Parts: sequence; structure tokens; C-alpha cells
Amino acid sequence: MNDAPILSGINTVADVDSASDFEKKHLPHIACVRDGDRVAVTVIVGHLVSHPNQPDHFIQWIEVHAAGTPVARFDASAVAVDPILTCVLNIDAGTEIAAMENCNLHGAWLATAVAP
Repeated sequence: MNDAPILSGINTVADVDSASDFEKKHLPHIACVRDGDRVAVTVIVGHLVSHPNQPDHFIQWIEVHAAGTPVARFDASAVAVDPILTCVLNIDAGTEIAAMENCNLHGAWLATAVAP
């Protein structure tokens, strides 16, 4: 059984370098690659430390927001789906990108990046 706390609200990590493994496995990792006017945004949950993907502990969904507006959502099921979302956005350089995910046991987690 997982002994990590059950969390509520939206969780963030101020300093990834000093984050615990618990925080690293829940923090969305955002990778952005620009190609002309478009930016390919990939969000991976469990990039730094693998997150469980079992019937009783898994990532339920991932959302991407650009400049505060929701632009993509991926709903996942346990076991069959890895918690990875890729979408292509038509956004300007410097636009804030936010990724949020929800773990069925440990709540919502948020990370941000800036579009190249």
C-alpha cells in the first residue's frame, strides 16, 4: 500500500532539483519544440520518477493550457494507457503553457513552461 499522503487542491513543486521522489513522480514534465508557427507540446507524467499505472493508482487525466486557456485534455485509464499527451499549438513565443494532471490517489499537480 502506498504510504504517501492523500492531497487536495493543486500541488506544485517549487524546486525540481530538491523535490522528493513522490513529487517527481507526480509533476508533469513539459517539453516544447517549435516548428514555424506551431509548437509541439509533450507532457509526460512520471518522466523523472516512474508513476504507477495500476488499477488502484494511476493518472486519470492530463490537461494543457496556453495563456490560461484550456487547449487539450487527455483522459486515461489504468494499466492500458501511459500518461503522455502530445498536442500541436499555434502560439507565439513566450506564451505560458501549463500542464496539469490528476492522480486518482494524490490529486492534481501543475507545472508551467514558456513556449519557445
